Amino acid sequence: MFGILQGMFDRATKKVVKQIDPKGSLIANSSLNDSRKLLPLAVVLKVQKGWFWQQTKYRPTQFTLNHLLDGEEIKPVCEEDEFVKYKGTHKSTRSGSVELGGAAVSLNMNGQGMSQLHLSLGKLQKEYVDIPTLVNDSKGRKLDLTHSLIQQSQKRNIGFTILTERIFTTCDCSISSKELEKGSFHAMFGTGCVEMYMEDTGKLQYDSETVLQIPPNTVMAYSVIEMTIDSDGYFALADVQTSFCALANLSAETHSSILLQLRKILLDRSVLSALVERIVMLSSDDTPCFLTNELSEKQSQIETFLDLLMREPLDKNGLSTSDECQISTANQSDLSLASEFNGSSHKPEEKNGCHNAVSNQNACSTKASKQSMEFMNAMQMLISALEEMTDAGLNLLEQFCTSEGLRSLQDLVIHLTSNTDTIPVFLQSDDEFHRVEALFKSCNVLLKKEKDTLTSEMTCSEGFLPVVLCIAIHGLASLSGA
Repeated sequence: MFGILQGMFDRATKKVVKQIDPKGSLIANSSLNDSRKLLPLAVVLKVQKGWFWQQTKYRPTQFTLNHLLDGEEIKPVCEEDEFVKYKGTHKSTRSGSVELGGAAVSLNMNGQGMSQLHLSLGKLQKEYVDIPTLVNDSKGRKLDLTHSLIQQSQKRNIGFTILTERIFTTCDCSISSKELEKGSFHAMFGTGCVEMYMEDTGKLQYDSETVLQIPPNTVMAYSVIEMTIDSDGYFALADVQTSFCALANLSAETHSSILLQLRKILLDRSVLSALVERIVMLSSDDTPCFLTNELSEKQSQIETFLDLLMREPLDKNGLSTSDECQISTANQSDLSLASEFNGSSHKPEEKNGCHNAVSNQNACSTKASKQSMEFMNAMQMLISALEEMTDAGLNLLEQFCTSEGLRSLQDLVIHLTSNTDTIPVFLQSDDEFHRVEALFKSCNVLLKKEKDTLTSEMTCSEGFLPVVLCIAIHGLASLSGA
């Protein structure tokens, strides 16, 4: 019986998600038992599909992010909104028939089936975590790599995600399932020589109805954010902003140079496409392809930009990664020399000192290659997003490519995604609002300003232009030092 009820709940949550968020990020909760586990910051394991026809599966655990953290707990900032009032009936019918006939045999069978799923869920509530605050609070935090869940999951190559949004019931509600199956058959057998016939007719009907009562606070659906774990225990949430950390940490000089060159090619889609391909090749050490005649004329622009990316980026202190390594190694040598000068150095310790210096150089090399990879991945992500924008969108975005303009756009995106309806200060000017309104409209987002509130809505459910715009704004803002 429990299996039947579990199947009803699974069907119900999938129906709800399909109707209210068909192409979104909501994941249907497939088990009643998992409802109590699906809390803000709950750890949900992501089981990758083994074959292309399989779907990715999510398995809630009884742990939250705080169970895995090394040190103080993170207190998530959560907000709640009324989501929808849901009531619906879903019907499906099926039928079939078979006929066989011959000189002495006649057989006719018919079958019909109907299933009905009725959902009366009342008012559904949405609770969501403030992502920008979570990203900020998790900077520099480490996970306890000795935790059993991390060790077991890493052995089986299972991904980690954190619950950031959930949809749950607010009152007693019900799910009812009704099944009706009926069939009939008619058979006749006979033989011509004896003139004997046998005829039979029969009917069969099966009717069942099951009702599942659901209490308040039952989670129907949820969404997650992915988490990557480094070998040293540090983690990063796979949020758009955190994807551009490699750009945000550059020096002001590097920021200015890259943004200036990018602004020059921003309106040339062919150059943007060529850059994406070249960056992918550089990251995978592939041989560059031949340029078309059209692009060969713009070779200098492409090469100038690539040369800029291939230079060692300076960090905010004006040091390149190799500079950091040289200073770190030099400090190690200074310590050895100081010990020797004081007469406290012995041969085994000198060997240890050399070993430590080599280890330090290896660590720096690994760190440098990782930073370089993160930097190139971030640039590829940014330029790919720009390439996907419309011509009108690129023209409008180019006008905001100043430090102040990009910082304002980034603040607006964070403002809108955190579901705050107050109007940012820079949009209180009608001229500025109309400029921003046109930019967002080019990416299927309609901004509305009424009295003291600002709202947004998507004007087209197809495509990914709103997401692409957010990625482009966050990426460019990171290059502006915002």
